[in-house]
Amino acid sequence: MKFFGKMKHMGRGAFAAFLDGLFPRDCIYCEKSRARGGAFLCDLCEREIAFIDPPFCDGCGIPADISRETPRENFECALCRKNSYAFDRARSLGPYDSALKQLIHHFKFNNQPGVMKDIVPLLAGYFGRQNETWEGFYVSPVPLYFKRMKARTFDQSFLLAREVARTLALPLANGLLLRVRDTESQSKKTRAERADNIKGAFQVNRPDRVRGMNILLVDDVLTTGATTSEAAKALKRCGAGRVDVFTLARALPYGNAIETLSS
Repeated sequence: MKFFGKMKHMGRGAFAAFLDGLFPRDCIYCEKSRARGGAFLCDLCEREIAFIDPPFCDGCGIPADISRETPRENFECALCRKNSYAFDRARSLGPYDSALKQLIHHFKFNNQPGVMKDIVPLLAGYFGRQNETWEGFYVSPVPLYFKRMKARTFDQSFLLAREVARTLALPLANGLLLRVRDTESQSKKTRAERADNIKGAFQVNRPDRVRGMNILLVDDVLTTGATTSEAAKALKRCGAGRVDVFTLARALPYGNAIETLSS
């Protein structure tokens, strides 16, 4: 009884950390090893998350096919040559597979914002090895529709954007965009269906604030780029300067994605 009495005087965060240390959870990916205290992945699975490093498409950030001749600097992939994106460039931390995919699924669909404990060091590691800069940019999340956020109880893109802003020492500009339409899930739609589904879904909250602003849009996963492109289009219609995109993961849409997209 004295033990639990003492626990009442601990903060919720400290108590949760104490329980994590006392009863460590299994790794959510391999389900064999114990996750680190307070985290969701074991050390081995975390180390297996690959970063998307150069060479990659200067526009959408898709990895290049390095089995052929190394692409020239600032090369453009086949998808960027065929499609017109409203954003200026997109970058992603890693491919949407293995442990990173499981981490994002646990984050979004199991309502586990604590997964940010695993994501924060990944962001630090990724940005610490990049040569690109976003000096003078404001960081803004791609928002959820309010009903979806109410059901989930948190906005994963906002949590990501906040940590990206902290990591890059950039100002966070939350609330620039509103999602004004409850769109259907994009997951099983074709490229054309995704673009049509998301059309007109975003509205700029303060057009006077956006004018001339360089913005780094943050989302969890980039697949075809339809959602982030539509968000960037809304911002640019109101006079935004550059609009770049950063996502935690990049879905490679084909079986041999790297070779196909870079041809």
